[in-house]
Amino acid sequence: MLPNLSSIVDQFTPDILGVFWISNEELSLDLLGFDEFNYLFDGLLSQYLYGQKDNENNPDLNQANVFFTHNFNQKLFLAHIKMNAEIDSIMDKHLALIPENEKPERKKILIFNKSSKPVGSNLEKRYPQFEFKSLELA
Repeated sequence: MLPNLSSIVDQFTPDILGVFWISNEELSLDLLGFDEFNYLFDGLLSQYLYGQKDNENNPDLNQANVFFTHNFNQKLFLAHIKMNAEIDSIMDKHLALIPENEKPERKKILIFNKSSKPVGSNLEKRYPQFEFKSLELA
């Protein structure tokens, strides 16, 4: 089993809508958490990366990525974002993709911040309908 998988899986409860994964680097196989998120999202991350080999010259493709899967029979998102000056705008665009929540108890969004800057200090003010929680590795 992957070293951090049980730690991450334990934090994915039925009330989780998704995860913002922020890093200083573009999405790659070497990022901390890649194997665990790839497992939870049924290999979608590695499929995406293998499909992008032909598009390496397009820098816009590597700033932000969003993936969807199902968890507890509900849609779950993972948004990987490379840290940059427009991170608030990028997060706003991803949050706009979340459909109206049919279950009010499903309102938690995990933040897995592996960048060198703090993220999300004003998210709860801008999005009071969601609860933002830090995703921690054991």
